[in-house]
Amino acid sequence: MSILSDFTFRKNERGYSDKAFWILRHTVITATRKLFKPRITNPQFMPLTGPCFIYGNHSNYFDPFMINVGMIAEPTAGVMTRDQFHKTLPRIFMDGIGIVPTSKYVPEPGIVRSVLRMIDQKRMIVIFPEGGRRWDGKPKSLIETTLKLFWKMGIPVHPVQIHGSYLTWPRWADNYRRGSAEVRFLKPLHASDYENYDEFARACIERINFDEYTPPVEAVPTSCSKPAAGIERFLYRCPDTGVNGAVYTPDGVRVYSRNSGMNYRMDVASRLIDSSGHRVSLIELFEQINRMPMQIEREDVLLEKAGSSLSRLDEDQKLVSVGRCHAALKKDGIQLHWGSEHTFIPVHDIRALSVEQNHKLTVNTVEQTLQFNLEGSSALQWQIYINRLKDGEKPVNSL
Repeated sequence: MSILSDFTFRKNERGYSDKAFWILRHTVITATRKLFKPRITNPQFMPLTGPCFIYGNHSNYFDPFMINVGMIAEPTAGVMTRDQFHKTLPRIFMDGIGIVPTSKYVPEPGIVRSVLRMIDQKRMIVIFPEGGRRWDGKPKSLIETTLKLFWKMGIPVHPVQIHGSYLTWPRWADNYRRGSAEVRFLKPLHASDYENYDEFARACIERINFDEYTPPVEAVPTSCSKPAAGIERFLYRCPDTGVNGAVYTPDGVRVYSRNSGMNYRMDVASRLIDSSGHRVSLIELFEQINRMPMQIEREDVLLEKAGSSLSRLDEDQKLVSVGRCHAALKKDGIQLHWGSEHTFIPVHDIRALSVEQNHKLTVNTVEQTLQFNLEGSSALQWQIYINRLKDGEKPVNSL
């Protein structure tokens, strides 16, 4: 890939490459149709050109492509997490259709300039204002700077609901479920129709404020050979005993705990079924785990991961490998050791956290951005625990 490291497509005056658009429609969009069989409802509300914003719920890597399935004349533009731009081919093609990289949850003045340029180019701009994919299918808080951008730009804002996005491929899962997602376009919002920003923001939030764990019947998955594969990323503690890393699946169907009598079979709709045939909500178990106090495992360490690959974002916004490290989450921060080097990141210095690709945790402070690989552990647990520590919660020595 080194010969492609600096390659870019030549773009037209609208800010995208016709060639990149053609290739993506015949590869990724075709794959999206085959995998998820997206059905467009309310096509009369689907924009075909810009300038406009398009926003929606986000649970699945393929959500942007599902939105684009019916847009055959031109691609959408937008912003995408910078992590995807560290890979050669995604960078080439995303740049080729006018996608710009951004850091999650951290304001970047350059992004506003990029969006203004897209508006001048009359682009359809896709932004997922939740800032990342949903883990449990439930609505997340929308990033206020994004809502204010919608409010100030004075162009139509198109809400879209993607029903079946979560259940057809839960973020935590290794395998997708065969099914048919519904891409439901809603009537566009216009800031000028609202008396103030607060009313407009509430309207934006309401449009995608729905629980994806219970979609319309037509969007419920129909088959999957190993629906439980990857469950340890989500159920990161035993729901009965609170022991970390106790939940596992030996075959991608049965779900057990090493520390209790937990014994379920998972169906294609991510419901857990016990020996009596009673269905148990996966989301309720997740919430049960999150209500448990954080527990100190040894001394003042809550979580740790040995042999984690550590990277740092350099001045050119490129990830540079630092080496293998030992990562430990303590009561007051994150301790990282690699070789003879070490660093400590106090909890109160962390400005933003994000989980990339389900197993990489990106930690942003005023001075630096670090990313470490937590493959084999739950990056979601690390993120949740750090946020709970930031909120002032005190861990306990025993349950």
